[in-house]
Amino acid sequence: MMNLSENELLEICRLAVKQAVTKGADEAEAYGVSSMESEAAIERNDIMLGKYHQASGLGIRVLKNRALGFSSINRLGRAQIESAVDAALQIASRGSSDPYNMLPKPSKIPRLSGILDPEAASFSPEETLRHAVDLLETAKRYDKRVTVDSGGFNTSLYSHAIVNSNGVEGSESGSVFSWFIMGMAIQGEEVSSFDFQFDGSHHMKNIDVNTTANRFAENVVSSLGSKQCEACKGTLILGPEAAIELALQTLMSSVNSNNVQKGRSKLAGRLGEQIASSGLTITDDATWTEGLAAGSFDREGVPPKPLTIVEDGVLRSYLYNTYTAAREGVKSTGHAVGDEESSPRVGTSNVLVQPGSSSLEKLLKEVRRGILVTRFSGNVNPISGDFSGVVKGGHLIVNGEKVHPLKETLIAGNVFDLLQNISGLSKERQKIFNYYLPYIRAENVSVTSG
Repeated sequence: MMNLSENELLEICRLAVKQAVTKGADEAEAYGVSSMESEAAIERNDIMLGKYHQASGLGIRVLKNRALGFSSINRLGRAQIESAVDAALQIASRGSSDPYNMLPKPSKIPRLSGILDPEAASFSPEETLRHAVDLLETAKRYDKRVTVDSGGFNTSLYSHAIVNSNGVEGSESGSVFSWFIMGMAIQGEEVSSFDFQFDGSHHMKNIDVNTTANRFAENVVSSLGSKQCEACKGTLILGPEAAIELALQTLMSSVNSNNVQKGRSKLAGRLGEQIASSGLTITDDATWTEGLAAGSFDREGVPPKPLTIVEDGVLRSYLYNTYTAAREGVKSTGHAVGDEESSPRVGTSNVLVQPGSSSLEKLLKEVRRGILVTRFSGNVNPISGDFSGVVKGGHLIVNGEKVHPLKETLIAGNVFDLLQNISGLSKERQKIFNYYLPYIRAENVSVTSG
């Protein structure tokens, strides 16, 4: 059985919207998806049986007297659609009126090219399994001490469509090939720090599990022989994964307009202010087709544009969907996210941190005393920005040299202070999920032994 085509999804969405309006909705929206996925998982140095899954679904959102109702289904027959419309209308009839509940008006949706590999439909579950095997075997072949705890290769071919009663219509198809690996190295009684590596692409020609596996294996083997370090307040170099966990997720939460409007953001009212060092520039760009979150329209059918969030350290914009934009009398930035099972919310697409002018090697050479952190595990308060946690993968750096891997090492500070103290960004960047970012160096971070 094949995916539903874009045209088939559009017809289903049109039918749902027409039924909703006929039954009394003031405004109505239908969002439909159809996907085929194959997955081969790695667990404890072994390949699990591959999985193949096909699914379709429809989310129906209605407004009645500015009250919201939502319902979703995973079977797309006429009877199921009608039942879902009735359920959404019943919920709206019991809901509270909100003047900012509205659906977007239509605008031209430029269609992205490059997110669908024309050959993706021929990619078999057997090939998914083969790439997972290559990922595991490459890592194990690097060094006999390498142990893979988890990992896998995933293939997704999807189509989605959106229609609303104001005239919005959009559809597109895409393909995503992604893989990850996580584990450690074991030497006798010693267990290294865990490491996690991820990559992905829209195109089969860019699949490269070997580079990912070798990077993972190199990291875990090099973290054997870990030692404690003396307490200090020094330089911190964050690897891409650690930078996301420790800093960027908090920053992106703080520019989410829903959090700003509800008093859950330290960056509320600070547009135009310097919130980070001048070298930091961050954009959110759903039109960047190398990113796995690329798309021609957001969850509400609004076409996105590249949005500069931070420019040379200055806060330039928040992220809006139609609802939060209406609350402030501004336009949506095309950042409605979600699936067919829930009403849209505000979120990111591809988050791009611009690289610096120095190599990672040069950033390290300039450190008198500090640590390189590749994995972080701890607590980050998304509102205040205070963080504390354990370095799960890292090295002590003294006079520009990596001295030894770290164990029982704690770091603490504040995300917003850290952003103000950035002293360098690497030229090298890495893709992790929907982020593409460099290594980030910052000063005056507290380091202690556990």
